[in-house]
Amino acid sequence: MLETTRSKNTASSLSSVDEALLQELSSDESSVFIGGFSLLNDTDRTQTFNTFGETVPSKRSVLQPGQSGNYGGEFVTYNSSRDGYTPTQQPVDPNGAYHFYTQGNNTLLGGINTY
Repeated sequence: MLETTRSKNTASSLSSVDEALLQELSSDESSVFIGGFSLLNDTDRTQTFNTFGETVPSKRSVLQPGQSGNYGGEFVTYNSSRDGYTPTQQPVDPNGAYHFYTQGNNTLLGGINTY
């Protein structure tokens, strides 16, 4: 049971049952609460991209290799070339799960739509 006192010194304690409930959620699990689509960088390079939608302003984000995050919007714009700059805009399901991956000299965005 969580107990808090309102004074200069705050004391709190958790029962063992409550401690078992405190665990980190995966990006897929947390996207249910947070909203938006999940995106994983399955490449060997840092991926810089923009997400945006009808009611979501454009936001620039960066994912390191192996890193993932949750984003709002219905579109992702990213560089699809590993040799130069070829901007690509792709629609996404706002509740889907996606990942960047490489195929030859191209970076692609694939995933699962969860309409």
